[in-house]
Amino acid sequence: MRSILTLLGFDLGPIRSLDSLDLALSWGWAGLVLTLLALMPLSWFLYRFEDRQVSRRDRLALLGLRATFIFLVALLLCGPVLLVSGWVPQKNKIAVMVDGSRSMSIGSEGDTRLDRIAKVFSQKKLLDRLQEKTGIMPDLFSFAENVSPLSLQEIEQFNVKAAGNQTDISAAARNVAGNPGDGSLLGLVMLTDGVSTAGENPAIALPNLRTPIYFVGPGGVEKGVDLAISIPKPPATGYLNSNVRVRGEISRYGNTADSLKITVTRDGKPFTEIDGVFTGNRGNFALNIPCDEEGSYRFELAIPELPGEITSENNRVSFLLKVVRERLNILAISGEPSWDTKFILNAVLTDPNARMVAWTRLKDDRWVCNRELKPQAGVRQPDFATDLKDADVLLLRGVSYNFIRSLAPEIVRRLESGNLGLLWLPGFSTLTSLGYAGSELESLLPVKLDREEWRGTPGNMVLAGETSYNFLKLTDDPVENGEFFATLPKFEGLFEFSAIKPGAEILVSSTVRSGPDPLPFMLRSRAGQGNVIFVTGGPLWPAGFRLVPSDRGFAPYAALMVNMLKWLANRREDANVSIELPASRGYAGQPLNVKVWVSDARHQLQSGAQVSIEIENEKSEKTSLSCIETSEKGCYEASLVPAYRGLHKIQAKARYQGNDLGSANAELIVEAPTAEFENPQVNLDLMKQIASETAGIYCNADDIEPLVSAIDAVPGQKLESRIIDLRDSWVLLVLLLLLPLAEWYWRRVRGLS
Repeated sequence: MRSILTLLGFDLGPIRSLDSLDLALSWGWAGLVLTLLALMPLSWFLYRFEDRQVSRRDRLALLGLRATFIFLVALLLCGPVLLVSGWVPQKNKIAVMVDGSRSMSIGSEGDTRLDRIAKVFSQKKLLDRLQEKTGIMPDLFSFAENVSPLSLQEIEQFNVKAAGNQTDISAAARNVAGNPGDGSLLGLVMLTDGVSTAGENPAIALPNLRTPIYFVGPGGVEKGVDLAISIPKPPATGYLNSNVRVRGEISRYGNTADSLKITVTRDGKPFTEIDGVFTGNRGNFALNIPCDEEGSYRFELAIPELPGEITSENNRVSFLLKVVRERLNILAISGEPSWDTKFILNAVLTDPNARMVAWTRLKDDRWVCNRELKPQAGVRQPDFATDLKDADVLLLRGVSYNFIRSLAPEIVRRLESGNLGLLWLPGFSTLTSLGYAGSELESLLPVKLDREEWRGTPGNMVLAGETSYNFLKLTDDPVENGEFFATLPKFEGLFEFSAIKPGAEILVSSTVRSGPDPLPFMLRSRAGQGNVIFVTGGPLWPAGFRLVPSDRGFAPYAALMVNMLKWLANRREDANVSIELPASRGYAGQPLNVKVWVSDARHQLQSGAQVSIEIENEKSEKTSLSCIETSEKGCYEASLVPAYRGLHKIQAKARYQGNDLGSANAELIVEAPTAEFENPQVNLDLMKQIASETAGIYCNADDIEPLVSAIDAVPGQKLESRIIDLRDSWVLLVLLLLLPLAEWYWRRVRGLS
């Protein structure tokens, strides 16, 4: 049939074998019938005008020729098309992907996992075998964090290095399988140890590719040993005359002792030693660091190195700790007496470096002041402005806006510049009735004041999962910490608001309303460089705290309050330029976002500044970066990718309209990434599972014959459709010309014209 259509002048393109053939009309079949009804009577009428006697034979012949002509004309007027569906052969492809991550360097000298994979190409002739089986030269790639194409020469010389800091098997396979070009991918051949340290779980992501995946493992017998130490969340700041608690983990691979010594140094000098004990292959440890002197210190924790260890890079871990003098001054302004304020005052007094001034309104013309539990004489007109100048944190509870109206501009200015934190506790009246709706301070709230409704339903606090805020970590274990919040005394109710503003964050929710959208109990928002914590429920510290069924006593609640106030104090440098790092520790080869906050001489956040960063490593090599202004006013950001381990000094400089605004300095400790060595075992189970679910197979590097036999070399093909306009056929054109000519010839021969 394809040959006939081609003979008729129709172009079928790449279609080689037909699957279906349908005729359709642009006007539809009804249009054809109507056209014939219009043309046939006219033709018959013209034929009846002839005054000659015609034999029956001639009449039928001439009528047949004319009717055929009229039918073809009507058919062509209706726009006839052929709908052709057929199979198009595809060019097959095979992708061979080599794992270039650091876990492939595991093994003894000259016999690493990557060395064994290299022999698959040099000794087993994998590429030649695949080409001989399928007639296809495979496309070559290496992968770790990303996928990179390889040339045949690079494979022949095997220039693949085990240098990738992470392995994302899912993204690598999807990247190659999702871009086959104009070909059909017969399968992915992945030469890897199955260790995936980034991205989605391959066992879930890869079976959906619908592409066979063939795994080649490094094989061999690995009897190595390895010890590792890690600190998932190292502390960055400590406060003078307090302790910083460091929690970490040790792990082992192979046969090792059940305990080890962890040596701690500070600035390269011995600091202390602690014991690490394994439970199975892992163990936890904790270290208390006394902050008895101001300054920035580099701590390093190291464990012994074993002979023949897989890697020694994970035997030590470092972090920077900055100890600052505590200057925590809290100003509390309450519209009525409450037990909440007294509780907070008692909690603050547990820290010798914290100081609190509490103003309380007794009636319209009577205010009393308590300075560190020392009552002052009552006054009619309190001087809030003087105390606000020294305050690091402002606490507001149930106070009318009229009493602090004159302070509003200063509160906003200091909050946005990062020199003040705001803790907002609920009173007995709504914020709207207190005059905050439409005020200058309303913009600081994390909620909208369109609607306020008191929900007098008692409820419990709910801490969702493991929090990133240290002041909410009352216990070490995240599960136990969540349960601890849930067992706190119930609060009497909370205020429900119309909506939470964009960017606000729920720190603690509640059980007042069940379902997927519980009512929040504590929210956090940001105003410039400053932070606001807003509590919706209360009384926040009821007397029931004294009756909590716990053996911890008053200490956890005091720690919660004091640490929250310290966090709100937002202890940035007082200069116009400050540097914000996501952590005091980074990893070589992995990007790290550095934020720089810039203010003008009046400590107001500055837009449109030119900000640059200079980084100097321990080799005295310097790198310069330009910062890009973010959507947050006064905030500039750059991405840093450190190349070497060790201490990095960061200096940020800012200019505006040719004038220097100032500079800031920070330090960053850079470690070698060790994610590839956290689980040194070859992941055979994962590779076999994925191979089975995708119709592939798994084999070892020393025997690739099963893989070659399993590759399906059947050419791929896909179904494709084309629309052919019959009016483009030269055959129909010739036929339309021949029919009138045949009628003329017949009439001429028979003496009819």
